[in-house]
Amino acid sequence: MANTIEIPSNWVCNGVELKPKSGANSSNTWVMSGKEIKPKTNALSSNTWVWDGKELKPKQGALSSNTWVIENKKAKPKSGATSANTYDVGDLPILAIVGKLVLKLW
Repeated sequence: MANTIEIPSNWVCNGVELKPKSGANSSNTWVMSGKEIKPKTNALSSNTWVWDGKELKPKQGALSSNTWVIENKKAKPKSGATSANTYDVGDLPILAIVGKLVLKLW
């Protein structure tokens, strides 16, 4: 059975911004800008992720081992997917999925 990703009650995601409900500032807020997911401030290639509608990968240094595939309401690693590292994502925005799988904010 797959794990489920949900946004915790102390975080907010409107699809464009992902931030804590309390104490949000530009350094702990993540944004979706076009196809890129990055910090609201101090974004670099090394802390920016690219979403092409199916795959989520780092802007710099993308490999099959650090690329996620999101399809059929599931997220899984591009290589080495098992039931333990496959997640039900429902209709969550990609930014919320990144918050859990990539940024490990919760």
